[in-house]
Amino acid sequence: MSNPAEIAAGIAVELVLVVLAAGVLYRVWGWIFAVPRKGLVLAFQQGVLLRQGRIEKILPPGTYWITPKRSLMLCDVRPTPFQVPPQDFLTSVGMVVRMSLGGEYRISDPGSFVTASSDSFGAFYLELRHTMKAAVAELENEITISGHNLLIARINELLIPRATQLGIEITRLEIWEATPIGWQRSV
Repeated sequence: MSNPAEIAAGIAVELVLVVLAAGVLYRVWGWIFAVPRKGLVLAFQQGVLLRQGRIEKILPPGTYWITPKRSLMLCDVRPTPFQVPPQDFLTSVGMVVRMSLGGEYRISDPGSFVTASSDSFGAFYLELRHTMKAAVAELENEITISGHNLLIARINELLIPRATQLGIEITRLEIWEATPIGWQRSV
């Protein structure tokens, strides 16, 4: 006969082996059959649940079980700063102006942000640079130099349709520098 200490040790060893076997079985079962995994959407995020590349639903913050045929893309919806470094632009009257912008954007539509482009912020940034050029080219030199609010309003007006298409909202836009450089001579 065994004493109680040996019996307790035997039970403990059997429990450890059962737990290890259950873990191995769970792993093997997960390779063969679809086993969901846990997905976490934090308080400052929204999740985009995709099934075979298509949006199934937008998930608010919380914990979710994600099956293998689905994927969870997380979008940080907090305001994110951006900066456009100084660039030279030509006004409608031939003046060259060096201008830089800064501001903040946030993701307003996570579904569009994930699916509209492989790099939605990159597409937004290119559109912003093109819009800066177009807005400066439309305005007269005295408005460009002193009327920053008019220029910002025009840039916003031109930029909002594309930003909305990409799921982005501009929360702040400021001109950091608008310096006249000189005049372009026509040849």
